[in-house]
Amino acid sequence: MTSFRRTISKTVSFMLSAAIVCATVFGAAFFMAERAYAKDATVKGYEDQISDLEEKQKDLKNKINANKNESGKAAETKAYLDELIYTLEQKINASEALIGELERSIAVSEQEIIDCEAAIETYSEKITLRIRMMQEDNGAGYLGIIFGATSISDFFSRLEHIKTMIDYDKKLKAEYKDQKQQLHDKKNSLEASMVLQNETLQTLSADKAEAKALAEKANRYIEQLAADEQAYKAELEKAEKAEAELDKKLTEYLKSLQNQNSSQVVADGEYLWPLPKGQGWITCKFGGSDPNNKPHYALDVAIAAGTPIYATNAGTVLISGWHSSYGYYILIEHGNGMASLYAHCSALLVKAGQTVSRGQTIGKVGTTGFSKGNHLHFEIRKNGVRVDPLAYMAPQAPENIL
Repeated sequence: MTSFRRTISKTVSFMLSAAIVCATVFGAAFFMAERAYAKDATVKGYEDQISDLEEKQKDLKNKINANKNESGKAAETKAYLDELIYTLEQKINASEALIGELERSIAVSEQEIIDCEAAIETYSEKITLRIRMMQEDNGAGYLGIIFGATSISDFFSRLEHIKTMIDYDKKLKAEYKDQKQQLHDKKNSLEASMVLQNETLQTLSADKAEAKALAEKANRYIEQLAADEQAYKAELEKAEKAEAELDKKLTEYLKSLQNQNSSQVVADGEYLWPLPKGQGWITCKFGGSDPNNKPHYALDVAIAAGTPIYATNAGTVLISGWHSSYGYYILIEHGNGMASLYAHCSALLVKAGQTVSRGQTIGKVGTTGFSKGNHLHFEIRKNGVRVDPLAYMAPQAPENIL
């Protein structure tokens, strides 16, 4: 029997050593494996978009500086300035979206950390319980079980039981380590998101200040150009010619759509004031004279740069783009031959082909194109022809008329 116990002792020592080595190697490999923080695809997309816009801004600033002392390039410089304002507004929008995404990501990470810590506590309790049970089993753990064997068959039966327990212990420890690593990764992710959020907030504040400065610079640009009467007259003639050509094209385009009955949306109900309710100063009414004493077949409303512009009614965006006189502008078809146009925007928040609802934010007020100050140039067209917008929304329009 002594020989039998000696053989068992050697066998058990070997098997336990192997199990311990196995567990150690497994654990070391687990911790040595690098787990790179995988950044959320949406966050990465916003970061790439912001980076691209920053590169575009650098290029535009270089072009503006190159034209600084060049005569005869006023229109080109103004177009670059407008595009710079537009790209900066795009960057502001992307930054605000990024901050919103990070806020959601941080909230998720914080909850995941709470859940992970709870899971770790559960695993820790299981491991503690397992150790206590092992110690209490025959008073000597694994060895107590082995040396309690009464025969060879009983020995192998107990050995198999021990193997099962060792496998269970290894699994439990691996899961525990996995939860610990996940907790570590989640905390790193949370910290990275918070750092990025703070950096983005600081950049956003600086961008908004720059956007305000650029808007003021754009406001002064046409006034400075007006000091050179000959240059101003030349630019004014170009703008008037370009606007007349655009008016003709839009009239023909909208009439052709009406003939084709192509409208995707037919708007019902009244037309809304396209700016925050009751805000803005009407500087030029439909049929009045613009600052250059030319007939004006639209509504000009002076208001601060960056003010949101709303779709006057539901419809389909036909155009969201650039024009030398209108600057960045939007054309929406409302069905039944009706359409609306919003010009001199600093930002476009919708794309051609997009369906919009009544009151949806579609852009921001600016002074792009041939404009002397921040304002919304607002048109309503019926069967392609411009009509008085106030006839459709007079009860909502502000009483302020300069």
